[in-house]
Amino acid sequence: MKKLSLRSLIPNLFTFFSLTLGLTALKFAIDQKWQISVSLIVFASFLDNLDGKLARLLKTNSNFGIELDSLSDLISFGVTPAIIIYLWSQSLSIDGVWAMVIFYAICSSSRLAKFNITSLESESSLKKIKFFSGVSTPAAAGLTLLPMMINFRFNSNFFVNDFFIKFYLIFPAILMISNIPTYSLKGIKFEKKYLPFLIVLLASYLSLLLTDFWLAMIILISVYYVSIPFAIYDFRKT
Repeated sequence: MKKLSLRSLIPNLFTFFSLTLGLTALKFAIDQKWQISVSLIVFASFLDNLDGKLARLLKTNSNFGIELDSLSDLISFGVTPAIIIYLWSQSLSIDGVWAMVIFYAICSSSRLAKFNITSLESESSLKKIKFFSGVSTPAAAGLTLLPMMINFRFNSNFFVNDFFIKFYLIFPAILMISNIPTYSLKGIKFEKKYLPFLIVLLASYLSLLLTDFWLAMIILISVYYVSIPFAIYDFRKT
């Protein structure tokens, strides 16, 4: 800690903000304010993506930052989303399975421990830069909370049934500890000729995010998971 400069602490502040939002989301879930609770997890995931980019931009990467980020992720994305789903099921008079929450937390902590080990390795290859092994904890949190988002946006009770809610957490939990290759944002590059199209697409998405937040999040999470088969194909070619 004595070796850390003030500049190196800036990315860590974003990590602390992400942690704060994750814990506050749990507080709102206890109060049964579901939309606020899920929104805070979404904002926490945005901040989680920023801290690593800031560390690279400021050239302040450190083992302390890696460990702090993982501990924050464990709380905000590895425990809180599962508890939110559990509390939501209780509010719907469905007896959720607490064992699923524990299983989800075990898988997320295992995934983060595995990620930390690979992050500390000096090896740098195209596959390591372009792909993650398994689904990241923020992405798993998005899939975990997707049924609630669909319920908020479409007022649909399609996912509100006893069997689904009890065992749904198995899927994002297993994806976290799997070796399925998924795209890493820092490894994605686009040709310059596609830049105008990407700018228009990003502007359109930001507009949707401001006008129809839940629909924008449903689309984003769906696109991410639809991209997994393409990532597997691309990984095998690399």
